[in-house]
Amino acid sequence: MDTVENYKASRNRLFKTFGIDPQSKEIATDGPVKKVHYLELGAGKPLILIHGGGSKSSEWLNILKPLAEHFKLYVVDRPGCGLSGSIDYRGVAFQESAVDFVQSFMDALGLKKALFLGQSMGGYFSICFALKYPERVEKIVLIGAPAGMNLWIPYVLRLLSTKGVNRFLFKTVAKPSLKNVVDIHKNILVADVKKLSDAYIEHCYRGQLLPGYEKGFLTMLENVLTFKGWRKDLYIGDQLHELKVPVRFIWGEKDAFEKPQTGREKALAIPGQVFEVVENSGHSPWLDEPEKCVSLIVSMLGA
Repeated sequence: MDTVENYKASRNRLFKTFGIDPQSKEIATDGPVKKVHYLELGAGKPLILIHGGGSKSSEWLNILKPLAEHFKLYVVDRPGCGLSGSIDYRGVAFQESAVDFVQSFMDALGLKKALFLGQSMGGYFSICFALKYPERVEKIVLIGAPAGMNLWIPYVLRLLSTKGVNRFLFKTVAKPSLKNVVDIHKNILVADVKKLSDAYIEHCYRGQLLPGYEKGFLTMLENVLTFKGWRKDLYIGDQLHELKVPVRFIWGEKDAFEKPQTGREKALAIPGQVFEVVENSGHSPWLDEPEKCVSLIVSMLGA
């Protein structure tokens, strides 16, 4: 069985665990990647879920069933992630590419307007798109510190953004493994790694073995980071006041990228924003506290 089939098999086991049967679809777009994969399920207003930096659409699996009771979900794999087409971010205008990806995906689906749920890098994609096309965004929920709102970045990611060094590390101490998946979740993504099942850890590991993952992930980091942190010309913390759509924040109390206190201070620049902190949770708070996060998402999106 090859890496793609192993990935799908591990994902299908999680589908059964969480009692869902989403449609796994591919659609052709004229955006940064021509083949975009997404999961589709539920009924109601369209809600586009955009995952974080080195992740994939199935990071949301533990909350899809309750969300699908309220919304029509389009759970997309970003370029170079999951089963979407591969990408080399070297030389790419990143912010423009992020906007182009969302626009081309919505155009291919025939969606004129949608709700958005974005985490980390998915939050960056959502904010950048809303800044340019506010008429196509009904409301945004940003869960976990959005990328680009803070210049400080955890050391391990800055190290992985260093050309040459990153590829050496990815072949040695940072190579895909079950242990490294656990470590990255423990150190960056969640407050309590014990809440993650062995099946979920295995699936994350299988995702790192997919064709194009290494190139997409490392060149993305090379593009958006320097060894000092987030690139200043890609910083959007000073543009939040320009947002013309309703924005809601769900922030993990123990988010490794930015503390809730400073996140809230920046969020106040957005007229009418709502900011909620989820206790005992990290950068991916729904993995720590799924019921609390679902309740907040549903109420914030007005379902």
